[in-house]
Amino acid sequence: MLVGAVLLLGGAAALTRFASKSGLASGPTEPGLSAEQFSLLEQVCETIIPATDTPGAIAAGVPSFMREMLAQWASAKSRAEIASVLEAIDQRAWRGFGAAFLELPAESRLEVVRAFDEERVKLQDPAYGKFKYLVLVGYYQSEIGATQELHYELVPGAWRSCVPLSEIGRASAV
Repeated sequence: MLVGAVLLLGGAAALTRFASKSGLASGPTEPGLSAEQFSLLEQVCETIIPATDTPGAIAAGVPSFMREMLAQWASAKSRAEIASVLEAIDQRAWRGFGAAFLELPAESRLEVVRAFDEERVKLQDPAYGKFKYLVLVGYYQSEIGATQELHYELVPGAWRSCVPLSEIGRASAV
């Protein structure tokens, strides 16, 4: 009866989502990241957006956001591109320090990510562009990113076209 009501109201998309979450759908599920890739993703994200006076990427849930985006939304090509970025970062750690990225101390991880970022930005690598985009979107659309990193005012007051950042403290969330 519930299925009929959903279909009657035009909720075929909602029904598909319900079926896949509840196990009613018997189709193949798309693979996400392996446990090793997810561990690497967590540490790369935390290196890009570390915890400072505001929480970092892990606290904001960026790795989980990216895993869900890759598993539920991304094409197989996009998943492969993100996995290749993670693999390339790990390979860069091996070349530079003779160890896996996850085995390096924080300072060395930062050095690896900085060098990798510089190289990939110069090359205008679209896969790395997607990777960085997902990290930033995941962070700034999280509650932590929008409320603790950015400054939110429901009604910001009068329009002033030029205000020193020191006067407001942080950039505003939209």
